[in-house]
Amino acid sequence: MNPRSPFPGPGPVLTFALLCIGILAICSAGCIAAADPGPVRIGVLLPASGPSAVHSVEGLEWAADAMTRQGGRTIELVYRDTSTGNISAYAEELAGRADIDIIIGPATSAELARVAPVVTGRGKLLISPSVTTGLVTAEFKENDLFWRTCPADGRQVEAVFRLLREDGVETVSLVTANTPYGETFARLAPAAAAMNGIRIAGAVSVGASENFTVIAERIGEEETGTVVAAVSPEEAAGLADALAAAGSTAGLFLTDAGRSPYLLANLGERADGIRGTSLSPDPSTGYAVAYEEIFGEAPPPFAAQTYDALLLAVYTAARQEAAPTEPLAESLRWVVSGDGTAKGWDPQEAGEAASMIRAGKHPAITGASGPLRFSETPSAGPIVGYYARWTVEGGAFSEGTPVPSADVSAALPGLSCDPAAGTGDEPVIWMAYPLAKGDRSFADSAYRGLFRAQESFDFTKREFSYDDLALLDAVFSERNFTEKPGLVITEGFQFTDASRAWAEKNPDIRFFTLEQADFGLANACDVVMVPYGASYLAGVMAADMTETGRIGAVAGAPVAVIDPFVEGFRAGAKARDPSVTVTVAYVGESFEGFGMPERAGDLARELRADDVDVILMIAGSGNTGIVDAARETGDVYLIGEDTDQSYLAPNLVAASVVKKIDAIVHHAVENEIDGTFTPGQEVWTLENGGTGLFVSPGFDEKYARIPVEWRERAIAAENDYLKTAVL
Repeated sequence: MNPRSPFPGPGPVLTFALLCIGILAICSAGCIAAADPGPVRIGVLLPASGPSAVHSVEGLEWAADAMTRQGGRTIELVYRDTSTGNISAYAEELAGRADIDIIIGPATSAELARVAPVVTGRGKLLISPSVTTGLVTAEFKENDLFWRTCPADGRQVEAVFRLLREDGVETVSLVTANTPYGETFARLAPAAAAMNGIRIAGAVSVGASENFTVIAERIGEEETGTVVAAVSPEEAAGLADALAAAGSTAGLFLTDAGRSPYLLANLGERADGIRGTSLSPDPSTGYAVAYEEIFGEAPPPFAAQTYDALLLAVYTAARQEAAPTEPLAESLRWVVSGDGTAKGWDPQEAGEAASMIRAGKHPAITGASGPLRFSETPSAGPIVGYYARWTVEGGAFSEGTPVPSADVSAALPGLSCDPAAGTGDEPVIWMAYPLAKGDRSFADSAYRGLFRAQESFDFTKREFSYDDLALLDAVFSERNFTEKPGLVITEGFQFTDASRAWAEKNPDIRFFTLEQADFGLANACDVVMVPYGASYLAGVMAADMTETGRIGAVAGAPVAVIDPFVEGFRAGAKARDPSVTVTVAYVGESFEGFGMPERAGDLARELRADDVDVILMIAGSGNTGIVDAARETGDVYLIGEDTDQSYLAPNLVAASVVKKIDAIVHHAVENEIDGTFTPGQEVWTLENGGTGLFVSPGFDEKYARIPVEWRERAIAAENDYLKTAVL
């Protein structure tokens, strides 16, 4: 038997205690590390200036900041301006950093040849938002570390010749840059032209130092009406000047590389009339509206694709946190194959999607440019992209309705997100639109107000359209909320019966309705915007403008919300000139008529054939069809609706009858946040600033006096109208 020491060693209980303390210390340290894993750093190799700067680096910085504000991980962009330095050295630097796994860029195919071996050779992901040449697909087919968020140019070649065929073009001259980008067009154009019944009279490959005078002379000998040019902005400017100097009447049709501020800056007024195609955001996402709200201008051609490159980088980093041993390329492939809750592009949706991915969920992601779905070859780019036909008018790029390169249905993000994405402490606000966003009118204006509110207040938003009526009926009738809203905003007369039923069934939810009815409920407020007075001013202006004495309107449908537009327009025209004839044509019989651009365009052509030379556009998203029809002749002026629509065609849209829908929606959200919701009915008119006539910049010198000189008469006429109108 051994004697016991007066200082006993650690017994079993103490040993166990010490072990527990050690484990707790390790776990505690692990929890602290998990709570603050550090920022997600993403490299960026894009130009901030020069003709290739069409990505919006400012938009990228805003996106990173906005996603950081949403919570989750801090996002840091490590940016190197490729317009001012050696891109190869920059690539070596960023690819060599241990804290950067993903790099966005480069801008061009020539730069890609220098950058890709460096970046992917180090095992890093490279995501280009603007290298569109089709040659890249085959070159990087076996390299799963190179991705791009823009479709290959084969899609654009098809779009170009399809649009030319629709314009009645039969023969073209083809000019392509002596680069991989131009090579793609030179290689694919003959088949696309033949498919559309178009003959290529001559083709030439050019460089920046080319003698464009000789080329312009050759094009003159080919006697074609259109020159299709897949060239850089510098080459496009040189070609345009050479054609003008040669006295050519051929129209210039450029591809996306030519759509650059450089073109406008170097040609000035000489750029007017140049047409082309370029990649566009998916109009149903609202990205273009949000961008305009932040930066005061339309997004440049590759801004949406650059934003989407950031989304893929953030989501891949989130996946790496959930599966740290998974190869980078497999993580990105996993991200784009999501089949769970649909999540959209905006910072709130992106933050939720990243949180879901970190929690092991698999959301179906959508970007600003459209569905982020890829084939087995990521270097081919996304399966679907949107293309817009643009025209330079009044020194600015004006776009028609973007069209997808493949069949795709507009879809809003999923109703709710996994609880792991947030604390649930923020107010929840639902918005229901009459149609999918992208109408450049009623729905887009409401989204602008909602987005503006998101920039000002902290709340969670969910969006719906009339297509979700059955889902909303079920949720509100059964009160089966996964995420209960405090405020529901419904936009448009078609929601009237549904809004009333939902408000009656859910007295603890506030309902803010636009242009429906005063339900007489303590939890419902309806806003009526009466455009009679503003339309009266538009009628005065149209009567001043017409040279034929015949003006008209193309309306979506003969429904109550259209009546004050039509009656005010007619009254104003008659007040200015009783001899003026006013003709009104309706696209459809119900609200479907507000989403039919082709039919609206046909009606505009019929009005023009009857000598109508000023048209009020009140057809919702169908207004773009009216604009396309007006461009065919160029001798008819247009007046837009709901928002300033001059950007659709600066030389043709003389004014717009505006409703302050964005301000009203922002006002509704602000009242909800402040707790100052007031039931009843609000009536917004010309007199109280809820509506008005906005005269477009190119027409203000001659017509800005009308909203001032005729304001009191318009208000008096509107007040008389309101005495008998049923609101």
